[in-house]
Amino acid sequence: MKNFQCKKCGTLVQSNSTPTSSGCPSGGFHSWVNLGETGSKNFQCKKCGTLVRSNNTPPSSGCPSENFHSWVKL
Repeated sequence: MKNFQCKKCGTLVQSNSTPTSSGCPSGGFHSWVNLGETGSKNFQCKKCGTLVRSNNTPPSSGCPSENFHSWVKL
């Protein structure tokens, strides 16, 4: 299972494959960013507040608040 986040609206989804792009509440289509495999550790972005469960620090690209996430392990 992987963490996917739309960089337009901030929606976070856990799925085995990239979610469908239609229906973004910010207009048009979702723009999904793969934040890596799900896991048991909690990481939160200091910029947008997104909380993901992963075994490793997620990639920084695709923050809906700014260009790059700033992850902190909780």
